[in-house]
Amino acid sequence: MVDFGKMVDKAKDWAGENPEKADGFVDKGADFVNSRFAGHEDQVGQAGEKAKDFLHGDQQAPPAQEGQAPPPPPPGEEPRP
Repeated sequence: MVDFGKMVDKAKDWAGENPEKADGFVDKGADFVNSRFAGHEDQVGQAGEKAKDFLHGDQQAPPAQEGQAPPPPPPGEEPRP
């Protein structure tokens, strides 16, 4: 079974050590998405900025949408209040 939490942690560690490269990969991904979904550049740009913030540790995972239960905590962690 794949442990996505460990993968995210490793990606964040790498991004912290290589911020310019991480930002470049996010920008390349945004360019690709923009090439496939014209007319959504603003939304793609916002998502790219949020991805950069997340990779650099400036932000936590996005909050749950209103009316949705929050995701369960990773194994071994207490649920959020």
